[in-house]
Amino acid sequence: MAEIKDQESFARALRALTVSQQRQVGARFVAHVLDLSNRPRFAAAQQVAASADAGAAMLADAYHWVHAIYVSTHPRSDLAELDYAKQAEHFIAEALLICLAPTYSEVREVHIAEKAAVYCRMARMCANMPHGEPGEGAPGSLGQAEQALGREIEAQFAVVEAFVGD
Repeated sequence: MAEIKDQESFARALRALTVSQQRQVGARFVAHVLDLSNRPRFAAAQQVAASADAGAAMLADAYHWVHAIYVSTHPRSDLAELDYAKQAEHFIAEALLICLAPTYSEVREVHIAEKAAVYCRMARMCANMPHGEPGEGAPGSLGQAEQALGREIEAQFAVVEAFVGD
């Protein structure tokens, strides 16, 4: 098993996976950011994406559950100032949609897990962005957000190493 030590080895390992395996790994990435939301549909959809036995109908149903959240959390859904927690949920929804979306045999190369990883990283970053007035209990500095992103990337590397090692 090759060690995942940088973005290049991470991407290479993901590209070597089948479509089903990419869905499963993408779902594991999503599982790591579910703490950013309390929406039960996310957890249910994540379990569908994580299942190697999920059929087209199950994937489509879960896709529709998540799509409703994706639309409601879109940054242009209202005219209020950007809500970073809502934006984090939007990125979780986007990662799940990538994992649940249909794939087509004509496509030679898919990037399901890689795209899910990026959306999960963006969710973690948004959740840790400083916002609100100082002292309102908002997350800290941009440096703290960057550290959270670094921990998310390390966790993703570990997920891929564990999956490939199984």
